[in-house]
Amino acid sequence: MSRRASIYSGSVARLAAAVFVLSLLCLLPHVASAQQGTAPVQRSYINPFPTGDRYRVLVIGDSLGDGLWSGLYRAFEEDANLEFVKRAKVNGGLLSADWESDLDDALKDGTYQIAVVMYGANDDQAIKVGKDWVKVGSEAWRQAYGERVEKVIKKLRAANLAIYWVGLPIMRSPTQSTDAESMNEVYREKAFINGAKYVDTWNGFMDEGGRFSAYGPDMTGQVKRLRADDGVLFTMRGYVKLAHFPEKEIRHDLGAAKLERNIPLAGSVEEQAKVTGHDLGPVASADTPAPNADGSAAAPSSDQPAEAAAPTDAQQAAQAGEAAQDQSAPQQNQVGEVSVVRPAIDNTALQAAQNLTPQGGAAAMPEAEMITSELSDGLTAVATLSTVTDLTLASSKPRLPLSQRPYYKVLIKGEQLKSKAGRGDDFAWPPS
Repeated sequence: MSRRASIYSGSVARLAAAVFVLSLLCLLPHVASAQQGTAPVQRSYINPFPTGDRYRVLVIGDSLGDGLWSGLYRAFEEDANLEFVKRAKVNGGLLSADWESDLDDALKDGTYQIAVVMYGANDDQAIKVGKDWVKVGSEAWRQAYGERVEKVIKKLRAANLAIYWVGLPIMRSPTQSTDAESMNEVYREKAFINGAKYVDTWNGFMDEGGRFSAYGPDMTGQVKRLRADDGVLFTMRGYVKLAHFPEKEIRHDLGAAKLERNIPLAGSVEEQAKVTGHDLGPVASADTPAPNADGSAAAPSSDQPAEAAAPTDAQQAAQAGEAAQDQSAPQQNQVGEVSVVRPAIDNTALQAAQNLTPQGGAAAMPEAEMITSELSDGLTAVATLSTVTDLTLASSKPRLPLSQRPYYKVLIKGEQLKSKAGRGDDFAWPPS
């Protein structure tokens, strides 16, 4: 065999091995996502198992948040599984004296799974830092205002809410537009660092020349008035269109949560118990009576024959024979009128799933990793990362600090990445 042929065959062998390893890694997260009692491993951004199988959405903010609630309410009007609770204050804002107590009171009002936030209508004001008043957009103002934004996100994250921070649209006044851009930069950066989702609305209310326009296409495609006379707030049609931006993100994440709920369990009951560390118990049958309130076994119903409550010797022998079947064969359980077939798991995949799945439920979940990185002008970026909720980190650990990642450097800070030799952005002469 020639040297070229041997090199080619070796490359093919390495490629085949890489494909096999990648396929195994894709399989293991599904095995590890088997049900763990009452504490399933969460992969989607929104909790797939809300209390009472109903999502409660908390809408907070100022006058813009108040109008956004009315648009979201109409956008999800036909979805009975969502309840939108308005806790926005028309004259409020992050610069008001009672903004933090209002947020605490809203969180005490019940259990929520989603939060939609929109501030900024009343926040284009100077902030007092020490003895000085700092102007909007200055570094001192950005730091002081950013601390309040970050505190809001951390309080919502501590309550296990999926957060959608809606950015400000373009304003009619050039000064207000400049201030809105400064606030959006703070919202975007703090949302990215603290695990919230930033929803951009700026381009949705501009004309073809990139300027402010009070008119534009509404959700029906007709050109209507969308902005109020002050050039900041919206008409009712405008709020419906404004709500469309977070609506797209929420519906996408709700779909991901639904898919997670619908993933079938892999393996038999005994195999699932080995993986999750929980005894799932026998599979219920449609003919099995529900237990009494005190936990005792319920008596068989009157329309059932007496033989169903007390199996005969022949039935017991048949059941014992079925239990002695080879565990490597696919096992089938009867659940009502639906036949559920659970494929067997070999020892290799079972061992890998045990290593990926925490024992003991939610209390044993791996702790989130805190990453800090020094930025320019004395700023420090802090990110909390967890392999439990981040699919991209399910099989590996982050290697780069947050401020060094290309996404943060290019899209958040606006830096230009250094070109690589031979790449399309390499303009060195002569060409490399």
